[in-house]
Amino acid sequence: MTTPTVHRGWTVKQVNSGDTIVLKGKPRGGPPPEKTIILSNITAPKLGRRPMGNEEPTQDEPFAWESREFLRKLVIGKEISFVVEYTIPNTGRDCGLVYLGSGDNPLCVNEFMVKEGWAAVRSNNKSDGTAKYEMLELEAKTAAIGLHNEAGRATAVRNVQWTQEDPRKLFDELKGQRLKGVVESVRDGGTLRVLLLPSFNYITVMLTGIRCPSIRPDEQPEDHALEARYAVESRLLNRDVELVLEGTSGGGAGGNKNSNFVGSVLVPGNISVFLLREGLAKCVDWSMKLLSTPSEAYRSAMKQAKNDKKRLWKNYVGPASSVPKDQKEFSGKVTEVVNGETIVVKVGSVYKRVTLSSIRQPRPVEGQDAGPPSKALYEVPYLFEAREFLRKRLIGKKVNVTVDYVRPPNNGYPERICASVFLGNQNLQEAIVSKGLATVAWHKQDDDERAANYDALILAQEKAKKNKNGLHKGGEPPSHKVADLAGNAAKSKQFLPFLQRVGRLQAVVEFVASGSRVRVYIPRETCLATFLLSGISCPRGARPATKTQPATEAEPFGEEALEFIKDQIMQREVEIEVEACDKAGNFIGYLFVDDRNMSLELVKEGFASVHSSAERGKYFDQLSRLESEAKAAKKRVWKDYVEKVEEEKEEDAEVVDSNISEGASRSGPTVEDVVVTHLESCAKLWVQKCSEGQALISLMNQMRSELISNPPLPGSYTPRVNDVCAAIFAEDGAWYRAKVVKIYRDTGLIDVLFIDYGNSATVSPAHVAKLSPQFTSMPGAALQCQLAFIIAPDDEEWETYAVREITALLGGKLHLTEVAKTGAGLQVSLTSNGVDLANHLLTNGFVEYEVQRNKGRFGTLMSKYEASMNEAKKAHRNRFQYGDFTMDNAKEFGYSK
Repeated sequence: MTTPTVHRGWTVKQVNSGDTIVLKGKPRGGPPPEKTIILSNITAPKLGRRPMGNEEPTQDEPFAWESREFLRKLVIGKEISFVVEYTIPNTGRDCGLVYLGSGDNPLCVNEFMVKEGWAAVRSNNKSDGTAKYEMLELEAKTAAIGLHNEAGRATAVRNVQWTQEDPRKLFDELKGQRLKGVVESVRDGGTLRVLLLPSFNYITVMLTGIRCPSIRPDEQPEDHALEARYAVESRLLNRDVELVLEGTSGGGAGGNKNSNFVGSVLVPGNISVFLLREGLAKCVDWSMKLLSTPSEAYRSAMKQAKNDKKRLWKNYVGPASSVPKDQKEFSGKVTEVVNGETIVVKVGSVYKRVTLSSIRQPRPVEGQDAGPPSKALYEVPYLFEAREFLRKRLIGKKVNVTVDYVRPPNNGYPERICASVFLGNQNLQEAIVSKGLATVAWHKQDDDERAANYDALILAQEKAKKNKNGLHKGGEPPSHKVADLAGNAAKSKQFLPFLQRVGRLQAVVEFVASGSRVRVYIPRETCLATFLLSGISCPRGARPATKTQPATEAEPFGEEALEFIKDQIMQREVEIEVEACDKAGNFIGYLFVDDRNMSLELVKEGFASVHSSAERGKYFDQLSRLESEAKAAKKRVWKDYVEKVEEEKEEDAEVVDSNISEGASRSGPTVEDVVVTHLESCAKLWVQKCSEGQALISLMNQMRSELISNPPLPGSYTPRVNDVCAAIFAEDGAWYRAKVVKIYRDTGLIDVLFIDYGNSATVSPAHVAKLSPQFTSMPGAALQCQLAFIIAPDDEEWETYAVREITALLGGKLHLTEVAKTGAGLQVSLTSNGVDLANHLLTNGFVEYEVQRNKGRFGTLMSKYEASMNEAKKAHRNRFQYGDFTMDNAKEFGYSK
């Protein structure tokens, strides 16, 4: 007898049923050989078949699924050996014995299937070992296991859903769930046929976010298509998997019954990332947005394959970047928001213009010419909102920039640095796209020059569309009708009286032309104007040539002055005080940022000198003093200044301290009798001069009489910020003069400041009324004051104690001495029946003395205050009960230097 040949080194690729398996050999320069083996001597129940053409589907024989599953879990993916016993003549299929394991006693799979009851002995058995099989079968029948469990036979038939009548409905039921299943076939590297368990729904799943080379019937496979399919079959075919469905590729009720699902395989591992890393797949933008897991791993894997030039990327040539590696990432302060997609970042002393990568700001309607950028900002729908969204968040803030790609110069446009910009952990592209104020730029499928978080941008845009934000809202877009007053003297002069009357007015600096010339947008009046800083003369910067004017060089320190003021005010929210208007229609006045007068700042830093016109203004004394200090320090424009030596008369008066006596008269401080009308804190209060009391009472009586005789009609008055109007104080129901501070557009409520008393309130529109000019001409009687040379406690509890202490002293006769004037009000010394309130608080340890640079005409008072605080420290009074906390700047002591 011939010794049978034992075939080794084969691996089980697929298990078709409880008695049939597909084997694969070793790959040698291509796909490996395959062989189907029928387990000889035994037979297993037949699985049902899906419908083919006009054929109806067939049903499983009882226990067919359980038999197949037992064998699948036993041998799938494992190396076996086999012996062919005979070949079926009609089909040419080999029947043989299959052995699992190595060594002298491998497991005979044929016998094991019979022993465990999942196969029966073939009736026409051609093997010599029939007796052993029959004995094993008898033992299984006796134990009533497997096929021989008659009690379970009725339920041992699957109810298989071979096709899905309504794929979308099934997806909605299963969306987001982690599903279990078995991969039954692999069409190509990116398409699987999966049997969901335990529902027995057959579905076709396209892997989300990728595309593999395709294999189509009667067509030549695309490059690397067979390799991709083999890679997936080796890892997933007939394996237990866990997957999540993330979408469908079409179909629906009444549509294609075989519509594909889109999903990701999560267990035994993310096959999509593996295929991308091996260069056997490419990312697909349309389905990347469906991913329920982060897409960064997908892009990173494909990038790695590109760099390694693997398979599909063997001829890949990456973009030539002009940005050195050490400049790929940088941090800096945002100095300008050019538009809805471009910002300027100051890195050290270098200004870098950065375009937010992969987004597009709002564009003009097709066929519409929006004009130059300064006009387009207000003409193009949502462009102003986009710019403002970025400006309010970024100006003056530190951002981190990661360069994604660089666009070379093209069609007259300079090179563009396109980057991802982060404010803390927030990605600015995602933020503006999610608000519907920008759209995601379209890139070619294989275009690497895109934002690193491109897929997140796509998701943000989908969210904005769903929520109907911004550009996706539909309907009539917001409009901004802006009057440009620049160069229009007639129109500017029409606005002048109002601007002079309202005092300080909010504005946004849109452009800085030089150290003293800016362009501002005034929201209240929706107008643009050129604004010149009053009281100073500032050197000019360089000017480029125009059609009518040649180029001019910068004056000494002109460029430095421009950079200084630009860094302080560019695109910041500021306040302006308009004094006049010149012949060209430019407004002249003072500009404030955080209550700092920019004219004073420029003079202080030596970038400007005091102009003769300042003598008529209220800031002349301060400007003169700061100019003298700059001259003495030889700052910038004064670097070569030589002071003229003149004989000076001796003066008996002490030198006035520049910090504290700008508003004090040289002939001696003025003392006024006052009453305190409102306490903001222990150090900040509002007072009325007793000398003005009768005039105020008369004015109030007249005003109330007129409002009672001519009651205001509800809705007849529309208040605006900074208006002086009449408002009802809720506690007594009486009318008082008030200034409108803020209007809440959503509720209509109004914040007002009662200008004759200093207290504030929130009132309804029905409780305000327009006043005639005779009642608004008199300035507010309440003066905002700060007790000079003291620092109030930060701690709320100590502040409460200090307020109680000072309130107890306010019943006496109050005398106020003006020490200085600041933007926040008067610096004063206040006594009650001869008791200095500030000194009282210092002596009792409720507040601190604020050390001054030098002691001028109020030196005696300062020394007294300093001594009082030292006394409180030594006596351990109140805040100093545990010692001198000012010697430690730890936050736990409630003090910071």
